[in-house]
Amino acid sequence: MQWTKKIMTLLITVLIFFSSEVNAQHVGFIFGHALYAKPVDKNFTNNYNDGLGVEAGGGIGWNKTFLVGTIGYTNFFHKSISAGDSVGPYASGNDLHFVPIKVGLRQYIFMKMIYLHGDIGLASIADKTATDSRFSGDIGAGVKFAHIEIQADYDGFTRKVPSGYASWFGLKAGLEFGL
Repeated sequence: MQWTKKIMTLLITVLIFFSSEVNAQHVGFIFGHALYAKPVDKNFTNNYNDGLGVEAGGGIGWNKTFLVGTIGYTNFFHKSISAGDSVGPYASGNDLHFVPIKVGLRQYIFMKMIYLHGDIGLASIADKTATDSRFSGDIGAGVKFAHIEIQADYDGFTRKVPSGYASWFGLKAGLEFGL
């Protein structure tokens, strides 16, 4: 009888502990990612090779929906320009620096592992000859395992000449820590 009470007490204690862990909700998180960007827009791919960068940010929310803020830096490596090649804006033979500040939403669609996200904001676009601010936006999906995140997204910024959207596909990987 004494052992039965002790086992029942231990079992109830363990169940309460694990149920509180399962139901605990993070109200926020911070993250940092390294990223690889592959231009897809014709005018952008004519002038730049791949891009490498970093981003950091955080989110606040409840349950499966979070308001997110990010800041980043990506360097797009210029292509060699030969005489007679057509060149577009920011095609001065210099690398392009992309520095976005964005806000957006992250929505988990399967537990707290798979999510969709979208962000909008402003970005500083610069090379050695010009600096400009442009609208920037991205949309994508990600997977989170423990504290590791992997994302794929479509990103870019508006341009004036020719008018349109300079865009790329990005792959991001990094760490996330719940608050």
